[in-house]
Amino acid sequence: MDFAKIWQADMEGNGLLPLIKGGSDTQKDPQKGYVIVDMNPLSGEKAGAGSGKNQITVFNEVVIPDGKRYTYDLFRKLKNNYESVSGGRDAVTAAEHEQIHEFLAYAAVSAPLRQARKYAEDHHQIKAGCSKEEWVETLRSIWFQPSADGTSFFEHVFIGEQGSKWGGHQFWYNYHLNEGPNESLQKEDSIVVIKGAEVGRTEKSNLAEVITIKYTLEATKNNGDKQTLSNDIGGLFVGISAEGLLALGTVAYLDGRARIPMELNGAAIDLIMHKTGDREKNPHSFYPQMKTPVHA
Repeated sequence: MDFAKIWQADMEGNGLLPLIKGGSDTQKDPQKGYVIVDMNPLSGEKAGAGSGKNQITVFNEVVIPDGKRYTYDLFRKLKNNYESVSGGRDAVTAAEHEQIHEFLAYAAVSAPLRQARKYAEDHHQIKAGCSKEEWVETLRSIWFQPSADGTSFFEHVFIGEQGSKWGGHQFWYNYHLNEGPNESLQKEDSIVVIKGAEVGRTEKSNLAEVITIKYTLEATKNNGDKQTLSNDIGGLFVGISAEGLLALGTVAYLDGRARIPMELNGAAIDLIMHKTGDREKNPHSFYPQMKTPVHA
């Protein structure tokens, strides 16, 4: 499968152009929508995070035109469902089932997922000419069927670990809504603050289609001892819509490989696919991995 075709279909649909602050941000077009990535979010007056109220803003500016907003609103509804519970999820309510169906019914006929459907048909994962509802049900079983631990593929990729903003940033828009990770994380025996942030991108493109984000942290224990830590949230596609990421993840899962090479605007990228360790081998998470990230 040419994953770049899914990306391009999404950019022509509800995806937003991923631009770089101080570089390609001259290409911003409010009619099409865009995301501006700050490759050095802790420079200048923001340097020295952890002293006072510093906001770590990697996505410097996000513009979603009205014609593309619907899919982002659908995702926010689903996100709110996960954030409205704590201590684990109970059975999905009828209202939540309806919201999942609304999201999948909209996404299933989008250009990116039409490409994913063709791949599934060509590789006999679904029968050719199946109904829209059958395709929606296939997507539901891949993305929303809970694994043995009670979590779903959707939850790991789009929402992340509950109780922590550090996990699950494979979807850039979720990271944006969270306004990045917590600036101060209270642990049982220490307070953790961000002291630095490093953003990496692909070398060959002047856009920020894929980035990595790595944080340097400082943990201060109750006795005053300090320890420097790091947290790498890995790679994520920037500007991709929910249906675009759904399409990439669906094909990556159906492909069957743990590491899938792809090329995006001249840059070599691997899609890393993780499945559950039990007998079912259900999809668990996936993300892009760059060969050699370039930093500011």
